Amino acid sequence: MRADQTIACDVLVVGAGLAGLRAAYDAARAGCKVLIAAKAKLCSGASFYPLTAGLGSQLPKDQADVSLFMEELLDSGAGIADENLCRIMVEEIEGEIKRLPDIGITPEEFGGRVACFAKRERKLVRWSDWNKIRNNVRNNFSEIPNIKVMEFCDLLKLTVRDNAVCGAVLCDNTENIVYVNTPAVILATGGYCGLYKHSLNTDDVCGIGHSVALEAGAKLINLEFMQFIPGLMSPIYKLLFGEMSLQYCVEVTDENGNPALRNYLPKNVSFEDCLNDRSMHGPFTCADKSMYFDLSMMDYAIKQKSEKGFTLRFSPEIAKKDNEFLRKTLDFYLKNGIDLSKQGISVAPFAHCANGGIWINEHGETGVEGLFAAGETAGGIHGADRHGGAATSVCLVFGRRAADRAVKYIKTHKPADIPSERAVKEIYEWIDNGATSGISPQEILYNLKERLWFYANVIRNENNLTETLSWVKEMQKHYNAAKAIRSGYDIKLSMKAFHALRTSQAVLSAMLFRKESRGSHYREDYPESDDSLYGKRIIAEEKNDILVCYT
Repeated sequence: MRADQTIACDVLVVGAGLAGLRAAYDAARAGCKVLIAAKAKLCSGASFYPLTAGLGSQLPKDQADVSLFMEELLDSGAGIADENLCRIMVEEIEGEIKRLPDIGITPEEFGGRVACFAKRERKLVRWSDWNKIRNNVRNNFSEIPNIKVMEFCDLLKLTVRDNAVCGAVLCDNTENIVYVNTPAVILATGGYCGLYKHSLNTDDVCGIGHSVALEAGAKLINLEFMQFIPGLMSPIYKLLFGEMSLQYCVEVTDENGNPALRNYLPKNVSFEDCLNDRSMHGPFTCADKSMYFDLSMMDYAIKQKSEKGFTLRFSPEIAKKDNEFLRKTLDFYLKNGIDLSKQGISVAPFAHCANGGIWINEHGETGVEGLFAAGETAGGIHGADRHGGAATSVCLVFGRRAADRAVKYIKTHKPADIPSERAVKEIYEWIDNGATSGISPQEILYNLKERLWFYANVIRNENNLTETLSWVKEMQKHYNAAKAIRSGYDIKLSMKAFHALRTSQAVLSAMLFRKESRGSHYREDYPESDDSLYGKRIIAEEKNDILVCYT
């Protein structure tokens, strides 16, 4: 492996979802020479998941609502959300929504529900039609001469000297190695939910940014908090589920047609109460009675080693409701050939979104000079549970903030002159562990995804997490990414498996470290929250090449 090309730029943006697009546009408009490296096509990742009806954001109704919004965010955050970062998001999101047309997105207001985990209905905006948006973005960006886009291009490693970024090594769409000489990198690579077998993400959301950031010297935070949302197993696999429909659900059965949820509920929780609570938010939480809906599915899946999920059947009355939000969901299902008033659907817990990620401050800085993070890649903003629309809000607010600080940073910092050959050689020195086994990257990814889905899902316990983490560590000893590449395996695939093991180790370690249940993190061996852990955020970082977790 050698560098086939060297590119110089002021700012490298890795990722082409909402955060990456916002950051790239703003840095370019400020006069910077910007390179976008997108693992998939432009407008990708969780921001543009194809099997959802749309994406949106929640805004304060007025100035008086700002403090109420903050109270709700911190309440659902349960001591984990960063108050300063939340306040920035709340105060600046309206301005960022107004700027969306700059990059090719036209939002529209809608209503009909309180956002997930919110207590009051406030202003909601949404956008959809990914193909139209993608065309708009391409047209808008094509008019900016100082933006270059490289699609289907993977980040392999950052080049760092004296705690400062000076370059990055990429693998482009033809498997050529590209060295980027740059003083500033904005990581907008998305979360790590694509590491799970069943995920409501595209394949490019696989935790590469977290692995690369760790190696560069950055910290990760709150990794144990991630959102699992019911997704369809059938009739259309990976279609996003509309939780409001649960208000009209009349039965939940297992794969054999037996009543499932009713038999799992404790005596003090009724079927109706559980589903009413569950209809109020898409993601799983252990903070209310809704938890039994998701736990029953995963308990059955683990015990039966089944991935078929539970079948939901609905009252015909659902078709007569005129709630705007529910109506959009039903119409979306009808467009996909599903009439909930007449047919059942099978759902299971899908990994959806990461609440944690790379630690950042209010400017998107990571603690490594010249390295910034934004969007779902970044952590610390969200808490144990995250409000609906907050994921998109942080993409826009902190995508812009990271760009602003990167623009300021490059005015006084130039990258160290590192030969491309040296940068590429450092990759081999990093990934070649000397192992001689013939384990393939496909084997690593298949087994990792399955283990994570079964044992690091909504139900977690010491035994399963420890066993899964032990397997990950064993694979890190025996899987040699350098040998895989030399043996002819695809460079991107070989490196994806390498990064997946590293990020999974950090995620599993954080899940093990938090010995309590709080929000989206449920430990069946520690089913209650521990007041002494309120406000305690788990940090993961590498010290002398060893991953450590602490609060």
